[in-house]
Amino acid sequence: MDNLTANTTLLALLLALQDFETSLTEQEQAAFTDIAYQLQLEPDAWESEIVPSLVSIIQVNPNLNQLYQTAKSQLDTIGNTLPDDLLPTSAELEHVASATAPRPRGFAPVMDESESESLEINNIAIDILSQPNPSATAKKLSSLEKLKQFLQKPTANT
Repeated sequence: MDNLTANTTLLALLLALQDFETSLTEQEQAAFTDIAYQLQLEPDAWESEIVPSLVSIIQVNPNLNQLYQTAKSQLDTIGNTLPDDLLPTSAELEHVASATAPRPRGFAPVMDESESESLEINNIAIDILSQPNPSATAKKLSSLEKLKQFLQKPTANT
């Protein structure tokens, strides 16, 4: 799994969910829950199974797709220079997570710093996508709002 591509894709989805103004359908919510479990159980299936499923879910919803494409473009521009303090912390995720939803974690051995960051973003995505309403959960995360503001700054593109 290419860490930068995976991180960009997952963060773009989370930012899109935060800005998404309508409710996800039950099918979309179920599909995102399935993606969360795939990320948890088989993160190495990123290219072969997870990306195609994720992209098809996003593309079916034109509003979500537009938000996703905008966020992905902004994240692609900054590359691997994302400040760590803009990611949701475990405490913030626990605060906004549904008490009834399981809090799964991805499984992968941590080898170096870049893999550790990738696993962190993977776990954030799992936590949010496994919630009964991922969009509502993403909206409650102030760190995603800070990330969005960081991406919209003119200096972020230089």
